[in-house]
Amino acid sequence: MRQPLPQAVKDFIAAARVCRIATVRRNGEPHVISVCPVFDGESTVYVDIGPDYVTAKNIEAERRVTVLIDEYSEDWNELKGVVLRCGAEPVSGAEQDAAWERIRLKFPQYKGIGWEPRLTLALRVHKWRQYGVADGDTAT
Repeated sequence: MRQPLPQAVKDFIAAARVCRIATVRRNGEPHVISVCPVFDGESTVYVDIGPDYVTAKNIEAERRVTVLIDEYSEDWNELKGVVLRCGAEPVSGAEQDAAWERIRLKFPQYKGIGWEPRLTLALRVHKWRQYGVADGDTAT
């Protein structure tokens, strides 16, 4: 069952310039990478990774992933973060095109390095937890 995201959490996710994706290797060892996310405004985060990345191989075996988006502050009263429990799936066609339109708008600096679609993943949020983002709107 998908838990709806409150607007403050959606805004926080949409503004994120980087997130971390945690996966599990086939032998049970955890793995995490940093990637540049875009958000559909409702319940899906899109990222693009190399098809030979460890993360890609991990997702072939186990589609459940955890995404962390956070902001650190020396004043711990100002810490903010969202942990997303997601199902990851490769996308293509119109959904990939729409994701890449968002990626190009949000990260225009990558045009200079020739960043083009590789393995575009839809990370579909089904559970979430936040801290410091939307008081009183913490899910499990």
